[in-house]
Order: sequence, then C-alpha cells, then structure tokens
Amino acid sequence: MVQKKRSVLVTGVCSPWGRKLVPLLENDPEFEVILGLDYKAPDFTLKRTEFFQVDLHNPLIAELIKTSEVDSVCHLQFLDAYSHSEEIFDLNVMGVQDLLAACAAGEVPKVLFMSDTKVYGASSGNPSFLEETADFKGPYRHPYVGDRWEVEKLLAKFSREYPDVKMTILRFANVLGPDVDTPMRRYLEAPAVPMVFGFDPMFQFTHEEDVVAALYHALKSDEHGPFNVSGEGALPIGQALRIGRRAPVPFGAPFLRLSNVFVQKTPVADYIPIETDFLKYTFVGDTTRMKEVLGFTPKFSSKQTVIDFFEHLRILGYVPKKGEIESNPEAHDLLKEYIRSNRLENETI
Repeated sequence: MVQKKRSVLVTGVCSPWGRKLVPLLENDPEFEVILGLDYKAPDFTLKRTEFFQVDLHNPLIAELIKTSEVDSVCHLQFLDAYSHSEEIFDLNVMGVQDLLAACAAGEVPKVLFMSDTKVYGASSGNPSFLEETADFKGPYRHPYVGDRWEVEKLLAKFSREYPDVKMTILRFANVLGPDVDTPMRRYLEAPAVPMVFGFDPMFQFTHEEDVVAALYHALKSDEHGPFNVSGEGALPIGQALRIGRRAPVPFGAPFLRLSNVFVQKTPVADYIPIETDFLKYTFVGDTTRMKEVLGFTPKFSSKQTVIDFFEHLRILGYVPKKGEIESNPEAHDLLKEYIRSNRLENETI
C-alpha cells in the first residue's frame, strides 16, 4: 500500500520549538511539502522547507493553504511575555484569530496548537488531577497565561463552528530544558526563589525533548482533541528547589500579589514570572488521555526533568565566557568535509 504524502504548514519556524520540529519533518519522507511561516528570518539552514517571512495577518495564507493542499497546520508562534504589550497580544491572540480564519477558508483538515496546563488556573477547589474537560478559572495577570487562555477560547469557538476540522491542543506542564527560556526556568534558576508562606503545591514538569517529541507524534497521529502533556508523576515545588539547591524565600500571599502588580509595570517584570496562586494551589493535569488515546509516553518523568535541568545549570557554571579563544564556526563544517574525504580516499586504496 502506497503511503499518502503529507503537506504541513508550521508557524513559528524560528521559535525554539519550530527550529527543533522542522528538521524532524524534513527527515521524514511522509511529509512531502513543508511550509514555514514566521515574522523573522531563520538563522539556521532549512533543507526542504519553503519559508515565508510574514505575520499571521497576511491574507494570502488562506490561499497558500488551499493551493498547497495543506492537511495539517501546526501553530508554534507564541511569545511568553511577562508584561502587557499590545504588539505581543496582537501576535499571540489576534494573529491566531486570523490564522484560524485562513484555516477555515483553506479547508484544512487538521490543526495543532501548543497550550499550557496553567490555563486551568490554580484554585483550592481543583481536584487532585485536572481532566481536559475541566473549566478554566481565569482571568490571569501574567500575559503568557492570559494570552493562552484567550487563544483556547478562540479554539473552542472555532471547533463549534467547524466540527469537521480535527483540533488537537497539547497542554504542556511547566516546560524545562537547557535550550528554552520558559517562565518556569526563570523562576527556578534564581539562587533565592520566592514561595508562598505555608504552601508547597505539587508541580508537574515536561522536558523540552518531550515537548518536541509530543508535537511530532501528534502531527503524525490521527487522534485529536485536548491532551495534557507532562512527565510521569509530580513533586512539591519545595522538593524541586532542594534538588537544585535553591534557597526558598517564603512571603505572604498578599505581598507577592502586590509585588507582581508593581513589578509587571517595570523593566524587570520577567523576574517574577509565576502568579501567586500557582505557588499556593495545585494545578496538576490528568495525563490518562495522553497515554491511552494519543499513545504518547514522555521519556523524562517530572523528577528526571528537574534533575536534568539543574545538572545543565551546574555544568553551565563551568563554561567560560567567550573572548579571544573562540573557534571559527565555518571551520567545523570544513573539518567534517576533510575527514569525510580522507575516509573515502582510504576506502579506495
């Protein structure tokens, strides 16, 4: 049986997730046509991807989807902003609105979106494990959560209006990794970490490698719907700090709330990236659907993700800043080619 060739459109090619996912697609013969969009040009080589430097408001995207017979749209373009900005809101939320309109006009069969388990909200009334059907608490002070919340509302509306489109939403829990800058990384990498006095909520964590693997898996899967994605298990945030030898600094909840409101209006807003309620109450997602329906199992558990992250930070402390002692990046490829030619020459002798 001849396998049907796929045509996929990826937004946010230059994002940390786009630059890791696109090479997987390029090396997969199932994906014959790969289209990439972003508002900035990539600083890495694209082998088979047709790239267009446009924003999501471009009216030609619908025509691109239709003429290229795109069967899947994977939306990765999102900025984890900590302070309010009309430009970022336009990119994160209004851009999605126009992208969904383009998907409808282009009659795309499937769309895949990244989200976050924080959209459920942190509340004393939350069950031990939040299923994908749980109500969202909201609204949120931090835009990186609030914008996800707004996007989820757009996706729900789109699914009601276009029930034939397979909508897949991956809600990742507290992403950590050596190559990505996330709110949780900003929170944990400080030597002294604020906590709410008297509270030590359970946290899930997702390794950056598992984020990319889940996106790739979901693109190839026929399953759709919302899925919580996280490493196995959960651990108290205090235990995560002990693993990383971070000093917890307890504050009263009212003080932290006021600090968040004040600091968000200053240039250092990104240094308080976690809302107070998330440091008080549990918001652990049920990953049953991820394992039993989507058929995806993360490589790293929540605890292993934390250990790997802090081990990376420890090793990073030994890496000197680059000065005069620095290799020429182009020489690396020249060296590889020289070695390859020597091997070929030796094989012919």
